[in-house]
Amino acid sequence: MKRLSPWLWGLGALLVIAAIAATQVPRLSAIFSRPRHNPSLASPTSAPTFSGPHYTQVTVAGLNFAHADLRGALLAHLDLRGKDFLHADAAGTVFAGSLLNGANFSHADLRGANLRGTCLRGAILTRARVAGADFTGADVTDATVTHTATDKAIGLSSISSPSVCRRS
Repeated sequence: MKRLSPWLWGLGALLVIAAIAATQVPRLSAIFSRPRHNPSLASPTSAPTFSGPHYTQVTVAGLNFAHADLRGALLAHLDLRGKDFLHADAAGTVFAGSLLNGANFSHADLRGANLRGTCLRGAILTRARVAGADFTGADVTDATVTHTATDKAIGLSSISSPSVCRRS
């Protein structure tokens, strides 16, 4: 019986590795071609695009959300006091448990957003679209809701205990 040359073994191993790599090309190209959002590089006046992922206090610090695409983003339990969400598209966004005192949601799209247990004291909701948004347990004391159709919002008229506006 004749032994195979080490060169032939090496060539065979190289062909196996090439075949494995070829099957992984679509996966690798998807990983390396995906644009990465680096919030630290975004200027405070740029309109960031958030579409679904979870964001932390560090991620949102210093960002201006005016005209931002926040559809489906998870911004729960964050300190967003005084942030500007003017004309933001926040449909389906989860703000649950966040501090939104004095936030400006004028002309924002909040349809279907989860604002349960948020502190919205003094927030501005002028002309905001709130149909289907859930404000259950939110503190809306002194919030401005002029020219806003609130009849299809859930729990907007409820005022919860002031404890939702305290953060330890």
